[in-house]
Amino acid sequence: MDKREYNFYFVGTPIGNFDEMTFRAVEILKSVDEIWCEDTQHSVVLLKHFEISKPLQSFHKYSPKSKVENLMQKLNAGKRIAYISDAGMPCISDPGYRIVLELIKNNIEYTVVSGACACINALILSGLNTDNFYFVGFLKDKKSERMEQIQNIIDIKATLIFYSSMHNINEDLQFLHQVLGDRQCAVMHEMTKLYESVERGTLGQMQIADARGEYVVCVEGCIPQRKQMSMEEYLEQCLKSTEPKEAIKQTAKMYNLPKNQVYQLYINKYKE
Repeated sequence: MDKREYNFYFVGTPIGNFDEMTFRAVEILKSVDEIWCEDTQHSVVLLKHFEISKPLQSFHKYSPKSKVENLMQKLNAGKRIAYISDAGMPCISDPGYRIVLELIKNNIEYTVVSGACACINALILSGLNTDNFYFVGFLKDKKSERMEQIQNIIDIKATLIFYSSMHNINEDLQFLHQVLGDRQCAVMHEMTKLYESVERGTLGQMQIADARGEYVVCVEGCIPQRKQMSMEEYLEQCLKSTEPKEAIKQTAKMYNLPKNQVYQLYINKYKE
């Protein structure tokens, strides 16, 4: 087998079960000079389990540009470094992509050490179409940004994959139902662990009791033959979960109409 060495490694780690760690991942992490990670306190548990003792450096979405520059200096000086995510594959909903851009810019060779990936596990568990899928990741926090995010993918025919936290899961499911309609979906939790669970149904049915940890939500893609919501139906859906002013604003943006036109519809239908 090819044992080629690289200056930098993106190393996949388990998403729940330590046994997902590959032999190559352990070998690489034991051989490098430093390990960079999102959260040192989180990563030290994994490394201790595999008897890996290396200097750790934290790198997260708030890390300054100078941190990346320091990394490049170390690599140019001959250091061999690996980067790991808190769980799963680096650069998938974590800040590793910032490092990728700098490595390419500085002509520094790097490679990927394969490992588990939550979105792929979830897609297979979901029972939805695996031929084509679109990874969305976490929904945006701001309502306006979230609406724009969904509007860009509402007509995609591929299975949609979202990440969600225990604090947001039910709000996210409600929002997806409001915007996408009552599509088939599946919610995965505790994947690869003892209490792994999969709940399948429609977005309208799905609510998570006693939410804990991280979730992956897979949603059926757009089906052209299926009747799409009219503006009136969409406004009605919005009114179930938000104030009239916000519902009118969201509807106007979704259908690219002036707000006063949607307001007039609201007045005619609901204020008679």
